[in-house]
Amino acid sequence: MTDAYQQESQILQSLKGRRLGPYLSHNPVSATQIWQWCSAMGDNNPSYHPGVHQIAPPAMMQMWTMRDINDNYAPGSTSAAPYQVFDEMRAIGYEANVAVSYDIRFHHYLRIGERARHFTSVVNISDRKSTRLGTGYFVTERVEYLTQDDTLFADALIIYFQYQPAAVEGDVQVAPTQEESAVEDVAVPAGAVPDWQPDFGNLDIARLQIGDTLPQLHLPITHRLIVGGAIATQDFIPVHHNLPAAQAAGMPDIFMNILTTSGLSARYLSDWAGAGSRLEKITFSLLAPNFPGDVMVMRGEIVGLETRATGAGVTVDFSGSNRQGLHTAGSATLALPGIHTTV
Repeated sequence: MTDAYQQESQILQSLKGRRLGPYLSHNPVSATQIWQWCSAMGDNNPSYHPGVHQIAPPAMMQMWTMRDINDNYAPGSTSAAPYQVFDEMRAIGYEANVAVSYDIRFHHYLRIGERARHFTSVVNISDRKSTRLGTGYFVTERVEYLTQDDTLFADALIIYFQYQPAAVEGDVQVAPTQEESAVEDVAVPAGAVPDWQPDFGNLDIARLQIGDTLPQLHLPITHRLIVGGAIATQDFIPVHHNLPAAQAAGMPDIFMNILTTSGLSARYLSDWAGAGSRLEKITFSLLAPNFPGDVMVMRGEIVGLETRATGAGVTVDFSGSNRQGLHTAGSATLALPGIHTTV
């Protein structure tokens, strides 16, 4: 270990463990923002649309307390910089950042009028690593999301990779060609299983079995979806809408942010599980990026079933793949209401 690397590592490790916050939401939970999210994700779950018992999609949890387009947190937030570790890394040459994985627990679905705030802490910084993207550090952040009355509605472990981009070589050009990227309406591959039309009815839990597969969902990845998802999730990082910024980070094109992947994965699961289901936890990693021109195919399989007093718990392994391979892979647990068929 060189003296420079040792000094660099000591500075970064000193930033671990400090709990910072609160970071407040600019606005209370509103039907307008829920609509914008659902429109971007193509999520038609009736529980998320106007009605007496309207709730917010659980995957929105991070969006409520994000910075605005001018990079400002809501008034009343702490003045402490929550991502000082990334600022320090950028200052020494690790200027690019990608989210790598989420591990989220949902405790409470937000309703119209509630306000969110969050606290954050860095719980781990890896040794310096070299990957295909470049050389840098994996940073694990713990985030606690609370309502205005201190009810914990979600908590998450989020891993980022802060890196110095490597030179992009010929075999790393995984994005579609310019002509393919210009196509907004991407056809489903020939021979693919047709998408199903969810009716959002509750599943008959007596008929579920481990090993059952979920219907596939084909999602064309367009510039509109990538940019619209970034806007709906309040993620204004340039790599998700600006081609030169994405190329400076070692990518051949703009690419989907992890918040949109989270929203699409949650949509896929609730499309299948029905409007009465509740997502309790979800863990997933990002692998090959989603670029304009891709078609992401979502798949799932039941790997766990649990009988509960009020219904059942079901665990699903899911994935989303594109032309490069896996874009995302993970596992989720959902609570299902007690609907049974008499056999």
